[in-house]
Amino acid sequence: MSGVSPRARKPARRISGPARAALAVVTLLACTSARTTSARAAEAPEVAQACLACHGEALAEGAPPIAGHSSNYIQLQLVFFRAGRRKNEIMQGVAEGLSDNDIRALGKYFASLPVPDVKPPADTQADLTKAGEAAALQHRCAACHGDTYLGIQAAPRVARLPEAYLAKALGDYRTGTRPSSGGAAMTEVAGSLSDADIKALAHYLAVLP
Repeated sequence: MSGVSPRARKPARRISGPARAALAVVTLLACTSARTTSARAAEAPEVAQACLACHGEALAEGAPPIAGHSSNYIQLQLVFFRAGRRKNEIMQGVAEGLSDNDIRALGKYFASLPVPDVKPPADTQADLTKAGEAAALQHRCAACHGDTYLGIQAAPRVARLPEAYLAKALGDYRTGTRPSSGGAAMTEVAGSLSDADIKALAHYLAVLP
């Protein structure tokens, strides 16, 4: 030991009341700026305007809500439409002009939107609902779409979608005119569905609370 006393640590500097107030304002402005930037990033890109005409708050006839679907699912569907693997005259016409960057931007944007708070239609066919629930259990639909049928990754949300849309989707999977977005899972499952199964499943999913 040299015997020299170590330099005493300077006491922590106290922040005066006015300085604390100024710091709070700066922090608030920084947080507000971050929130503004985040909100700006969530604004619809120009390429989404055509999509919102049919898939916005007011849905066009036959158009499903796509807000809140996973980005993976949305991008896959657009790629399928663009390649002609999924058939729909309107969507194929829209998708054929999309670049890969457009598709990524659309997937990111629609995935950032909240799932629509849709009130299910009144269930006036309790027997059909029970049959649909039984079919969903038999075919293990929740294994891919989640216990609440709100979707997992490439498996889309199917709860409370329009009944006619669900029935058409299942029919298209069964005939192979719509490709499965999760391997061949939906093609295999739908291939074993009867017309009665499809009708019951579509109704059950559409009226889920």
